[in-house]
Formats: sequence, structure tokens, C-alpha cells
Amino acid sequence: MEPGETLTLDLIIIGGGISASFLCLDILKKNPDFNILILESSTEFPQKIGESLVDMTALILEQKGIGHILQSQTKKSGIRFLFNENRSRDRSDIAEFASPTFPGKINAYHLDRKRFDQDLLEEVECRGVQVLRPAEILSFERKDLENQLVVKCNDQYLSLRARWVVDASGRSRYLHQSLGWKDKNIELQTGSLMAHFKHIQPNDVWDTPENKHWDTKAIALRKFSTTHLMRPYSWWWIIRLDEVTTSIGVMFDKRKVQVNDPEEHFRSLIKEDPELSKMTSGAEMGAIRYIENVPYVSEQLFEPGVALIGDSGAFMDPLFSPGLELIGQQSLWLSELLLKDKQEGMFDLKAWRKYQTQFHTAYDTRLTMYQFAYGIMGSHDLFTTWTKLGNFVYLSRIVYPSVVFPSRLKMPLRFTFLERLGVQIIGKRLNRLYDKRLAQGRTSKTGKGHLTYSGVRVPKDWRFIYTPLLLLSKAAFGYVSLEIRELVSLKKSVHK
Repeated sequence: MEPGETLTLDLIIIGGGISASFLCLDILKKNPDFNILILESSTEFPQKIGESLVDMTALILEQKGIGHILQSQTKKSGIRFLFNENRSRDRSDIAEFASPTFPGKINAYHLDRKRFDQDLLEEVECRGVQVLRPAEILSFERKDLENQLVVKCNDQYLSLRARWVVDASGRSRYLHQSLGWKDKNIELQTGSLMAHFKHIQPNDVWDTPENKHWDTKAIALRKFSTTHLMRPYSWWWIIRLDEVTTSIGVMFDKRKVQVNDPEEHFRSLIKEDPELSKMTSGAEMGAIRYIENVPYVSEQLFEPGVALIGDSGAFMDPLFSPGLELIGQQSLWLSELLLKDKQEGMFDLKAWRKYQTQFHTAYDTRLTMYQFAYGIMGSHDLFTTWTKLGNFVYLSRIVYPSVVFPSRLKMPLRFTFLERLGVQIIGKRLNRLYDKRLAQGRTSKTGKGHLTYSGVRVPKDWRFIYTPLLLLSKAAFGYVSLEIRELVSLKKSVHK
């Protein structure tokens, strides 16, 4: 490129992380000649706290044809929720709700994001995407479907022009900030504290007793599951990234948990917690990261010629790891819109508005599930009842249909009016029960070392079609049993 020359492209993407690579993969899969340039500000990606894939995300990544990249990541063996309502120091008192990943149609992974983001960026570069790194945007001028940027990269100044600019800059939110867009008001208000630990204690020091069924039947050892420690109005994640490094962090409802000094609060919580104190004894703790406001979503996701993807537009609370799933689905939508725009040379406002409505509805759906979950996290039977209901809805409504009909991969979970009403009625009921139990000093009626399994799996054989029925029966039985126990408890209190 000669000095003073302007480079013209179909698409410029700001940021070179997962969101950018996903979008490139989806576009190039259908049009290898699409002219894309990625602007990445860093010389190397930072070590992010860690990420865990769920069933739908695994399907989406499989569709993108990057299985060879995933093979270098740690295979995720399932999800676990551990409850210690009496704060017992005896690990055999912990109640557990377990969901091992058995061999089947889907494999999930724990992602070392620094390595995964780099591998993906190199992959799309090999497929023809131009990458400028480290790149600094000096000026950005936009008109509808006409964007001009001046960029500095390695002491060179470049003039760029593109019909479309997509912001994949993450939480720095370059376009959202520079264009002055606003976020929607949302109910869920959560914060997070996290750090990497090296050489945490073996599981037999702090965990529930050995689970031979898990370790012999699941796709990987139990220690490579995503382990959640459930506490009042908060939950901890334990994600073993490799044999040395473990990501440990807490998400909490800011309306119930006050944080004045984040680092001191994090250290204090770990020191006082029965499992965490044992787990981290003698471990090396890295830098503590505090995110004051975790979830957000932009009112706007596009204007003619500019669009947001991933964390630049929205971030969802990471309970049940929905982040990459929403980004993957968003990428499928955006790639189709951008490909159509290039082919027809005409901006389809109706189609873009439909996409934005679909995404906002999907975000609100997840938000509804999560905002009720935080009020019952400290209770084993209340939270597992809620989770079983969620498992049935999630697996039967989007995961299983997407296995059978891959074209549904881009369709996120969205509640109908009746579904949303049902969720609100049950969610409010469970939250009232938790508040009532706190006032009465009651805990879940679970036996010593209580263990239940979710029943979630995606078998390869004929049993696949019956799994939704199994999940429905578990959800219905769990809720009815809960209400019966509460009725018995009420009668006992009346007789007393």
C-alpha cells in the first residue's frame, strides 16, 4: 500500500478476540472472497479468567469447523453444584447436584482464553483475513454505510474505508462509547471478584468423597468439571484450566452483598469459607480482578454501516456459561445480514431490526432465569428444583432441536408469554420460600452427603429422543416433592 493510498474493504472489525474470529469464520464459510480487516490493539491477548462451554455452545463451535483448535483445550467433564448450608467443616456433609458429561453427541471444554483467542485469530488469518496488530485508531468518521478510519500500526499510518465496521472490542466497547449509545435498564445487578490460583489442594482435601461413577463413566475426570460452590445470594466457580492453574471467582447479587474493599473482601471470603480455605491452602494466588457491573446490554446493536458483537454490545451473567453461546448465535445472524448486504448492495432495515429484537428478547429471557436464581442460591433443594426446570426448558427448546435441525443453531432461547409467566410465578414462589426459611432458621431437608444427578445428556443412540421426557419428569417430580415437604413442615409448625 502506497503512502496516501486508501485501502477499501467490505468489513473492518475492531478487536481480534473470539467475537471477531467467530464472525469471520461464519462469513468466509459462505463467501471466501469477503474482504475483511481486523484491528487488534494488543500485541498479545491477556490471560482471561477462564471460560467453560455448555451444550449449545459446543454445537455452535462444531458448526464453525474449529474442532482441531478445540483439541488442544481441556475437555470439560460436566457441571457440579455443591451446597454447605450449615457451613460444616466435614466435607462429607456437603450436598451435591451433579451433571456429568457422558460420551454422546456433544463434547464441551474449559477454555484457556489467551491461547484459544490467539489460535482462532491465526486460523482466520490463514483463511484470508487481514490483521493489523498492534493497531491504534487515530480517527473514525462515519456516515450511513460509509466509514473512514485512520490507523497507526508499527509506526505506519493507514487510511481505511469500509461499508461496514463491526465492534468486537469487548468491554472497552469502542463504538458504543464513541457513538454515545445507551444501555437498557435491567433488573439483574451482579458483581464479580476472581483470580487465578496455582497448585490448589487435591480434591480429596476439600471436595465431596470420591465419585467412581463419574470418573469411570464421564468423558473426563470429575476434577475437570465446572464446580460451583453455592452460597447465599452468590456462587463460586472452580475451573481447572490445566494441571497447575485453576480459575476461582465469585459472582454476587450487589443488592444483598456489600463490597467496600474488593481485594480484602475476596481474601476474607476465601479465608472464612469451609471449602475455599482448604482448597487454596498453600496455593499461589494471582492478581485479583473486580468487575463492579457484570451484566449489561446496549439499547442499540446497529446503525446503517456499524454494528456491535459480543461484549461490546452485551454481557450476560456467567451462571450456566451463556456468553459464548449468545456470541456464536449473534455471529450467525450478523454473518447472514452482512453477506446479504454485500450481495444485494442494499441495506435491509427490516431484517436488521428483526435481528436486534431477537437478540434483546433472548437476553431478557436469560435475565429472567438468572434474577430469580440469585435469591435461592443458598438452598440445595430450592436451587436444584429451579435448575431442573431450567434444564428441561433449555435442552428441550433449543439444544435437542438444534442437534436434529442444525439450521436452528442461530435461534436463541426466547420465552413465549405463557412460559415467561410460568417462570415468574415459580421463581417468585421459590424466593418467598427461601425468605421464609431464613426467618424460621430452616435449611434443606437433605441427608449427609446427599447426591443427585441432573439427568442431562445427549446420547448418540436412540435414547436421545427420550431425554426431554426424562428431564420433564425430573423437573415436575422435583417441584411437587418440594411443595409437599413445605406443606408437611407447615403442619408440623402449626401442631407445635
